[in-house]
Amino acid sequence: MSLLAPLLREWGYDTVRKCLAEIQAGQVKEDFSRAAHKHKPTKAHRRPGAVEMVERLDISADQKDPLHVLASRFDAKTFLPTASDVRHFLEMRGQGPSPVKQRQDAFRKVLDVLLSMADDELMLLQTSGTHAGPTQLGPLSDAIKATSAAVRNTESHTEPAVAEESLEPRIKPAGGNQVKS
Repeated sequence: MSLLAPLLREWGYDTVRKCLAEIQAGQVKEDFSRAAHKHKPTKAHRRPGAVEMVERLDISADQKDPLHVLASRFDAKTFLPTASDVRHFLEMRGQGPSPVKQRQDAFRKVLDVLLSMADDELMLLQTSGTHAGPTQLGPLSDAIKATSAAVRNTESHTEPAVAEESLEPRIKPAGGNQVKS
């Protein structure tokens, strides 16, 4: 406050206040101008959605229409809603068991399968309800499949175990009923 005291005595309170307000307004304009001219950070690379992929295709409108409907349902998660559904769909269409970690990343594979389908199959798939494979039971289904394959492989290499019956005599309780041991 000691620096302002001589100014207040020389110019008066009102004059100093007006000058400070003008300086503050100029500072706000300068700050706003700097903020407007700052380089905006570039947007992160965004992967195209399913609809965008279909729109980029150079195919006939007859084939593009059902693909567009399926792509929009895929983006809305009403067609192949989970990664395990995508994996199941691809396996049912003859694709090898490929790792599908991100559902959205797998649409290119789904699109390849859809493009190889006949028009009537594509229309049938479009008009059918939501196509969801194992959905909630996907991880369980995969685990069962892997376990049964492992069991089949170990059983084919070993001889089946013979069930042995117990040779112990049955004990009669005091009541006269027989109890199996």
